[in-house]
Amino acid sequence: MPAQLPRQTRSGNYFSPYELLDFITPTATRPIEIIQLKTSLDTLLQQSITDADLHAHYQDGLRADDEDDGWEDDDVESRLASPLTEPPTTPPPSAPNSPLPPASPLPFVLDLPLPTPSPPSPDQRAGGIERRRKNERAHLRRARRRQVSAAQSTPYDHNLNPRHTQEYRRQASHSTTFDLADAPVAAGAWIGRRSKRPTGRVRTLPELLDDNNELVEWNGRDPKLILDAEGRIVAILLGTPDDPDWNNVVEQAAKAMDRARRIARNRGAWRVGHVHRRGRHLPLFEGASFGGGQKRPGNLRNTRLFSHLAKELLRNKSIRRIAGFQSSGIALYAPKLYRYYCQILRALFEHHPDLIHTFDNSIFPAVTFNCGDAIAFDHCDFLNLVHGLCPVTSAGNFDHKRGGHIYLKQMRLVIEFPSGATVAIPSGCVDYGNTPIQPHETRFSITQFAAGGLFRWVEYGFQTAKSLLQQAGGQAQRDAFDGVPGSRWRWALDLFSKVDELAADRSLVFAPGQTNT
Repeated sequence: MPAQLPRQTRSGNYFSPYELLDFITPTATRPIEIIQLKTSLDTLLQQSITDADLHAHYQDGLRADDEDDGWEDDDVESRLASPLTEPPTTPPPSAPNSPLPPASPLPFVLDLPLPTPSPPSPDQRAGGIERRRKNERAHLRRARRRQVSAAQSTPYDHNLNPRHTQEYRRQASHSTTFDLADAPVAAGAWIGRRSKRPTGRVRTLPELLDDNNELVEWNGRDPKLILDAEGRIVAILLGTPDDPDWNNVVEQAAKAMDRARRIARNRGAWRVGHVHRRGRHLPLFEGASFGGGQKRPGNLRNTRLFSHLAKELLRNKSIRRIAGFQSSGIALYAPKLYRYYCQILRALFEHHPDLIHTFDNSIFPAVTFNCGDAIAFDHCDFLNLVHGLCPVTSAGNFDHKRGGHIYLKQMRLVIEFPSGATVAIPSGCVDYGNTPIQPHETRFSITQFAAGGLFRWVEYGFQTAKSLLQQAGGQAQRDAFDGVPGSRWRWALDLFSKVDELAADRSLVFAPGQTNT
């Protein structure tokens, strides 16, 4: 090989990347033993190829026998693999062990003649290929049918599997002197009554306890039901699903919300310490709502950046699992209320296809991501459905014994609220808030909700009360919808199950053949 010419840089240095290096030749320190084989390598390679072909042909036959040979079933399966969350996808079962011996290993006696099995006939090969192609076509047909079914399905088509309601761990109950019938509601019992302006002050745990509020200790995992004076389940401490991966799910959700907050802060769209009526955290909204002077239901409005950040959170798999858990918890402990949500909101989204539905596994039309440090002021979301329940999931790194409690003012309860736990509260008629966390701690939350105006819009024939009253006979129609003063509220109270009626309510709503229409 000819010598390479050196190259010179502008500074005058010479170098050549193509120079041949003088390698140091190692010296043998131990004698090398050479073994001469009597069998040709070509023979061994041919034997291995033949064995592999036979093994693959046999496995094709086994797979073909295990498949349905083109038969298509109804492919009916529960959309909710568990009553409260969707578990990770189950890996496919491993292929059955082959009774054929494995490919021939290198023989110990290399000079023995090796048997040459006869190759499969052309008919055998053609039959296996055709069977495999037939099964592949059947798989493709079923996959297409599932895609069409998923595209046409809505969260309002989901039903609880009765088996799950029987297997779910037993819940404890906590009675209060609060009576939901005495809650402040606006005329027609669609939304709550506007409360006084929020003070913008965070109430501490010692302050709440000194004010004769009761502390409810809770591990954040096991369900606990809050009952009013009449035994209605008016708040639900859902806990967590029986999923060993749940802590990781919540951690990933918290990381996603923290990332959204950092992006908003770095781009100047939000600053630390900014105060709004619910707290000092960054709230990101998404979904459909109605109220506050709107003429018709619409999608919640955001800046371009906030809309982008909210949609990124909606696509997060961990957040989606949390949303499904929240929705299914309402189905499990408030089945009649769940059915009412399904009936009204299904009609809403069918009539207004332009409305954004947040999650395909949740009945709720809107969501708020409280991107830390999510400590809510004492407030009431009076525009929410007054007889509805709003699920809230807490996340972050904080000591739930010292802070982050959720308190329900009218119920006079202060509840420990650990990270990863979920509660459902009547936020439209009860004031609530959080106790402060420590300076070095973080807290986030995810809340789903439904505006009461959406339900009124549907019940009034997809129009406002003002539009209804302008029609001939409009007042009579409104009176028929609302009933005499107080009658609709009494009807709404019956949507809350009682503990001794819960099993019957589940059977009524989710019995085979029942639909949420």
